[in-house]
Amino acid sequence: MALPAAKACLPILVHGTLNNRKFNIRFYSSNPGRTNGFTLLELMIVIVIIAILFSFATLTIRSSSPEDSIREEAQRLQRLIQLALEEAVMKNTEYGLEFKQNSYQFLTYTGDQWQAIADDKLLRERELPENMEIDLAIEQTDIIIGDTTDNDDEDSDDEDEEKPRPQVFLLSSEEITPEFSARFSLHGIAASYMVNGYIDGKNEVKADDF
Repeated sequence: MALPAAKACLPILVHGTLNNRKFNIRFYSSNPGRTNGFTLLELMIVIVIIAILFSFATLTIRSSSPEDSIREEAQRLQRLIQLALEEAVMKNTEYGLEFKQNSYQFLTYTGDQWQAIADDKLLRERELPENMEIDLAIEQTDIIIGDTTDNDDEDSDDEDEEKPRPQVFLLSSEEITPEFSARFSLHGIAASYMVNGYIDGKNEVKADDF
């Protein structure tokens, strides 16, 4: 008779175990202190925040006007000139600055000739953005710059024509000679910016309208 009693109790024990599991599941699901993942609301909030940040980033990129681009290039040259002057004083060496129509580069004097600085990430040659140009004035006299060579001298050597030739010197005495003005401009844009260098080593950026 013991065997039927055991069989009769078995469903009750199984049923009780299943009920306890269901109770535990409901308990942990309703427990606010337990985190099992992000809710739909939290995911939607994160998506909205990302969308807002992306919109601000897009607006910032689009708000860069041609005038801002001109000013940034002029300010970059001004900071690089100041850096080159400081290095000239520290290293007791002479630097040069060669302007071209769409680029400029810093040079160093090796004792017998000027050489472009190639191993310096900051004082390397700088190419201007498309359609941006530099107009150079030395001691208030406009200078024609570009890649054109002088064809009047038939005896000139092609290699000599390719040698760097600085128009401005940045000396170890912390002087800039001769005084110069470099105007940065874009085709079709009335605004421009000037980088002015003075004999006492000071240099500045000024807005200049054509």
